[in-house]
Parts: sequence; structure tokens; C-alpha cells
Amino acid sequence: MTKSIETMWKQGFINEPHLTAPKINNLYNRKSQNMVDKLQHMFAINIKAIVVGSIIMLLMMSLIGAPWLGLYICVLLAPLVMIAKKELNKSYRLSKGQSSYDYLINFDHWLQSSIANYARYYKVFYPMFFIGMATQAIISNAGGKLISLLVQTLPTNIMLFGLPYYLVLALICLLLVITKYAEAFYRWDLNLIYGQQFKKLKELITDMEELRNEPQ
Repeated sequence: MTKSIETMWKQGFINEPHLTAPKINNLYNRKSQNMVDKLQHMFAINIKAIVVGSIIMLLMMSLIGAPWLGLYICVLLAPLVMIAKKELNKSYRLSKGQSSYDYLINFDHWLQSSIANYARYYKVFYPMFFIGMATQAIISNAGGKLISLLVQTLPTNIMLFGLPYYLVLALICLLLVITKYAEAFYRWDLNLIYGQQFKKLKELITDMEELRNEPQ
């Protein structure tokens, strides 16, 4: 053969408008669509997992005597589900009547915008979640015993909201740290779940860009 498969593939992609290699172009189009379909499927599963997880959380919290905390967490998760559904529907409306490269670029732009929207909510979610958990810990029987033991170990006459001042200060410091790094926590969690797929998407776009820049 006078041309390698790689060379034929590159030429086919570069000359996509002329369809000199329609089978190869179609193969790459399917590869791009499969990538998008897989991510959309993962996002859809994540939405269902949040809904099911919130119900389980409510039941578990009710069983251990903290139904209000379970309900509180469900309320915090509700906007997250609404944001997720709204963002996923946006991805379904992306135009597919274009080249696979343009479609992937538009999908990547949507993805970055979607992540930014999620990040804004998580800046509220994480601090509020911490406040709910801390409040439940303080008012619980176990929390009351722990606070009493703490006061005996580190006695003080300075009390704030019925708590030793140093415990209040510690909780405030933790809340400030969580608030400051909420977006970083979210992006770390996101990368843990979707990092591999995001990497593949970037590699696919990079490969396409390199092929488009190849001299014909």
C-alpha cells in the first residue's frame, strides 16, 4: 500500500467537506457522538442517583431520630436536581446538523458553562450542608454529652449561644474554610467521577484540531 491507514484517515478528515473518505468521516462522527452520548447518559444517571440518594437519606435520618436534618438535606438537593435537569436538556438541544468537530466544540462550551453553574450553587450547598450537620450534632444527645465533656476538660465562663466560645469559633473557622474552598471541593468531586471522560473529550477535540491543521 502506498499510503498508511493513518495517512488515509487524516486526509479523509481534512477533506471532510469534499467527503473524499466518507466511511472514515462517518466513523469519526460516530466516535464523537458516542462520547457525547456516554457523558449525557452519565449525567442522567447522576440525576437519578441524587433523587434516590435524597430519599434514602431522609429515611435513614428519620430512623436515627433526625428527620428534620434529612428533610433539610432533601431541600438542599432539590435545586441541584433542577439545575441538573435544566443543563442536561440544554445539551440535548445542541444542533447536530454540523461537523463532528463543531458539535464537540459546542458540547464542550456547554459543558464548561454547565460546570460553572453547578459551581455557583455548590458555593451555597456545601456551607449550608455543614451548618445543618453541625446543628444536628450540637442538639443531639451524643453532641450534648460531648460538649459537656469538652467544657469539663476546657472550662470557660465565656459562652456563646449556650456553647463554649472556642467551639463556636472553631465551627465558624470551619465554615469559612468550607465556604472559601467550596468550588474547589466540587471540582475535585467532579473530576473524581467524570475526570477520565472529560480527558477523553479534550483529547478527541485536540486530535481533530491537529488533523484540521494538517497540510492537505
